[in-house]
Amino acid sequence: MKVGSAKVDITPPLNIPYLAYLPRQGKFKGVHDPLYARALVFDDGKMKLAIISADSIGYNNELLGEEYNFLSEVRGKIQERTGILGLNVMLATTHAHSTPETTGITRLLDANGAEEWLEVLIEQLTSAVEMANQNLVEMSIKAGLGEARGIAKNRRKGAMTLDEQRANGFVDESVSILLFQTEDFSASDIIINYACHPVTVQVQPLVSADYPGVATKLVEKVVNGCRNCLFLQGSAGDINPMRDDTRDFKDVELYGNILGGEVIKTVAQMKAPDYPVMPNIIGVASKTIMLPSRDLPDPKPYREAFVSALNSAQEAETEEERDRHLRIAGYNRETLKRIERGDAPISVEIQVLQIGDALIVGIPGELFIGLGLQIKRESPASYTFISETTNGWIGYIPTIGTYAEGGYEVHPGPWSMTNEEGGQMIVRTVLELINDLINIKTDET
Repeated sequence: MKVGSAKVDITPPLNIPYLAYLPRQGKFKGVHDPLYARALVFDDGKMKLAIISADSIGYNNELLGEEYNFLSEVRGKIQERTGILGLNVMLATTHAHSTPETTGITRLLDANGAEEWLEVLIEQLTSAVEMANQNLVEMSIKAGLGEARGIAKNRRKGAMTLDEQRANGFVDESVSILLFQTEDFSASDIIINYACHPVTVQVQPLVSADYPGVATKLVEKVVNGCRNCLFLQGSAGDINPMRDDTRDFKDVELYGNILGGEVIKTVAQMKAPDYPVMPNIIGVASKTIMLPSRDLPDPKPYREAFVSALNSAQEAETEEERDRHLRIAGYNRETLKRIERGDAPISVEIQVLQIGDALIVGIPGELFIGLGLQIKRESPASYTFISETTNGWIGYIPTIGTYAEGGYEVHPGPWSMTNEEGGQMIVRTVLELINDLINIKTDET
């Protein structure tokens, strides 16, 4: 197997907004740590695959306007410049929140300079794959599994202790790892997969890759010969960092060091001469499906609440009171925005890559942990990686029963597109693709 590796700085200029509270598009004031797009290219002599992991909250495919598709634009340029088929490219994001607002909750094209920046971003993502394709070297493939405690908890199960969450399948603290290394150990590349929202320092004016940035940087620094460490976000739709009471970069370092340290330890064990090497197999399967829309409420009470909040904001005697009413107005305006979009089905691509005996499942939304664990349990593969906010962003993908429980994730805002059946359809499609992919590879073998 030949593996190529590259990393491109995608830190935005300060005029590109992030997703804030009030106003909804916040303005960055500086850069705490840079953002990167990391890319790996795999070549088995018959086909090539490419994986990009970008420090981003997620790319809505309508970012460029309704007439363009962001993923298609990126894939098209990659295919043109490298010959790698567009459908063989996976565009994953770490879901870090201190990054540009590219989810579509707000319209980015309305921001000054956004259109020009998006063109640059597409070039940067393309260049990462192009450079990776130019430095292919022969490597073996190994997979491992670690555990990182002290980072994640289920934010919807606050009444439970963490041990109870673990026992009931409401949190996944496993760290899945792929190691690619040359025969003499002089060069290696690593993919890590962990499930936890990178919201430790969200809604603050400094660009940051959050804890995935700390973890990947640490691994690249400590593991001898490591060219690149890609982070794939697991099924973290309902998973938050342990400490909700802070928004401190000290916590970013803490979580990143816990995760990076576990990866470093596990990789050291995987480098042992007798550690099993996986077969040099790659493959890809994908399918576009139409998810049902969530049910939409009567817009009338939201219009009334919106107008009432605006009037209250105008009459407010203090700035604090004014901002409180404006946040209420914004919340209702976003609900109206979701209702206005209507109940048309939502088109999504589900993609599965095979690398050795491992599978990487790309899902374009924020998958609840129960769905991710179900896929892992039912997958016949030795290692199954869940990569959410990949190849698009459609908001939360909840488990059965979530709507009855209520909560932010299923409030009818732009972050709530599909219903609980949509999640079940995704799981079924993933398992179908996995079985098709494994059967094809078995027949070829």
